[in-house]
Amino acid sequence: MEHRAQNPAPLLVNNLCHLPKGRALDFACGYGRNAFFLAKNTYTVDGFDRNEDAVNFCNDKAQKEALPFTAHYADLEKERPFSDEDFNLITCFYYLDRNIIPKLKKALKIGGVIVYETFLIDQHRQTGKPSRTEFCWDHNELLHLFSDFRILYYHEGMIDQKGNTIKAKLDADGTWVAQLIAQRIT
Repeated sequence: MEHRAQNPAPLLVNNLCHLPKGRALDFACGYGRNAFFLAKNTYTVDGFDRNEDAVNFCNDKAQKEALPFTAHYADLEKERPFSDEDFNLITCFYYLDRNIIPKLKKALKIGGVIVYETFLIDQHRQTGKPSRTEFCWDHNELLHLFSDFRILYYHEGMIDQKGNTIKAKLDADGTWVAQLIAQRIT
């Protein structure tokens, strides 16, 4: 059974050639859309999620396709299931727990890169979704949390389903996001 959103995030796809190769962490991997993309592009991937069905789906699919991707079950708000300086690349899409940011930063090797995308507060204000504002970044909040990293790319605004920036207007069909690609330098 296939699950929705199996296409990898355009932010990841469009920037893959600029990302360091090696070991990757797909944090809150869900059904693995980004992890499978990375595993098919020479990365060894660990994914963490709290949805047991998603973890089982990912591991079954990775085994069937002989891909270097292992999904792990973890309560992401209570556990830190990885060590410092383990990963060359970390991805996090549409998951927000501010308390995990320092742990993700430490999990990157020096020179490693994080790719992060999730809702901006404007998404909640314009659409009422997500239902809770704490699941959205405030303006410049994500940028400030990575001020000790080298910012390679940053965007706040609307994107369409293909990940293209669109002009923000009330009748536009898009999603308000904060996007970041940043490199650990110390």
